[in-house]
Amino acid sequence: MYYYIRLLKNTPLEAVIQEPFKMVFTITTDLTEKFYESPCKLRCQTVVRTPSTAPGATPDDTIMTVMPQGLSQGYSLDYDPKIGYCSVDLRMAPCMTIYDECQIVLSLDPAPYTSNNGKSLVAPPEYEILPAWSLPIHLKPAPLNFSKKTKHRKVNKKYLIDTRQDLVERYFKLPSHLTGVHGPGRSLLVREDANEGFMARHIWDSGVFMTKYLMLPDSWLSKYMKQQDKKALETSMAELSVAESTEAGAVSTESSTATSICPKKRVCLELGAGTGLVGIAVAAAFPELSVLSTDLDEALALMQQNVDANKALLPQNNMEVGFLDWAEKDRQCEPVEILLLADVVYNDLSHEFLLQTVLDYSDEQTKVLLGYKFRHEAEQQFFERAKTYFEIELVHEQDTMQLFVLTRKPSSVPASASA
Repeated sequence: MYYYIRLLKNTPLEAVIQEPFKMVFTITTDLTEKFYESPCKLRCQTVVRTPSTAPGATPDDTIMTVMPQGLSQGYSLDYDPKIGYCSVDLRMAPCMTIYDECQIVLSLDPAPYTSNNGKSLVAPPEYEILPAWSLPIHLKPAPLNFSKKTKHRKVNKKYLIDTRQDLVERYFKLPSHLTGVHGPGRSLLVREDANEGFMARHIWDSGVFMTKYLMLPDSWLSKYMKQQDKKALETSMAELSVAESTEAGAVSTESSTATSICPKKRVCLELGAGTGLVGIAVAAAFPELSVLSTDLDEALALMQQNVDANKALLPQNNMEVGFLDWAEKDRQCEPVEILLLADVVYNDLSHEFLLQTVLDYSDEQTKVLLGYKFRHEAEQQFFERAKTYFEIELVHEQDTMQLFVLTRKPSSVPASASA
């Protein structure tokens, strides 16, 4: 289980240096049905990115400067579970310039849980609390005629666009073997909707769980990809030997040899992708896969925005976003190598359509990776239906979350999942 710092009242698009504005936040589960139950301290920081001037630096390379953010009550915030939310007044520090574009970051303050000798002073939280990053805030100069005697001045509407941003950012560190590929300091960035009503545009626990696990060098998917690469190499070598032998026998097999050696496109399809978090992680970790992340219309714009934000991790341009309605009938589709599903069985009314979609895009060679977090008993109906067509193997679990690999049974044939 994870907890998320959620911005109930987000930051403005533009802010005047030293002009106060309000931010309201809380700490909840992915579906916001439960508040974090223990008091804790959070820290508020400002992050400013400036272009890197290092030799060979690209436009995507930036220098990140982190500084404490000015709060009326200090640099740390107390979260009180009895209240459930926290309201703070922020103001951009005078040392910042109008050329800066900054982000506000709320994260767990590690100070109460550590000491100089490394021993824990307070028991750390049982569950990980994911930080919240605001979208970039454009800074504007303060009016020249402001009064320094006024401790708390009202916001000057002339210099502040009174609108909130509906998105927050989450960052996920790449494991060390991927930073060697993509460069040090790289993180996977995903934006999600700050509003509670748009659940398809939220990050869910299983997505975070799968993202962190699948990028590891010893994950099930990493081992599977290495096995497939080894098999492909052995097959290619065998075919090359056959081609050489045939050539020696003066028999022309040019067309068949060319076809067999030509690499087959390896497709990974994500269903109910939401923000696209899992698909982006897989595309970044396995560039040999062509990833297509799908969902309904309400999620596609944000998903594409997230793909664009991670272009530096996707140099092969091996990820696309697409529309897919599970209830659509008479689909023209072919089996893919990998199917990704994270937190998709919570709605028992969609089980029939979901299972039929998985059947449509799978065969005996397809591996279906299903990230699951138990929420209610009705979800088990999906697994009971799936057992008719699939062998189901538990390959990884953490707390209340599990990762299953589903493989089509040889005896199963494409049919209506409701049969």
